[in-house]
Amino acid sequence: MANYAVQDRATGEIVYAYGADHPDHVGTYPFEQFNHIPQPEVVEVAVREVSGLSFLRRFSQAQRIAIRDLTKTNAVVDDFMRLLDATIAQGGMVSLDDDDTVAGVYYLSMELPEWGIVPTEILA
Repeated sequence: MANYAVQDRATGEIVYAYGADHPDHVGTYPFEQFNHIPQPEVVEVAVREVSGLSFLRRFSQAQRIAIRDLTKTNAVVDDFMRLLDATIAQGGMVSLDDDDTVAGVYYLSMELPEWGIVPTEILA
């Protein structure tokens, strides 16, 4: 079903809106006097955010320990975890679609292959 805005041709004012499969209300708003303008469908994109704690819990305890251990020798992992820690300390949310989050999880999976970190599961 489409949504239509009815516009008075004389004034340009939107006087009515309705949903229908095709333009309707021709008796009340005849096409000679009113434009029946199809409106674009609004699609709301779901925001995929979780708390920092919920994000960390997507990793197993063994994985979290391995990640924390890796921060001692890997500057990239240390930076990722410091950003995550700062987010948690401020009560912020972790976006599962954020470029840095996605890159960080994939990087962890490559640096710690023996721990079975599956990015598609962590970011689901």
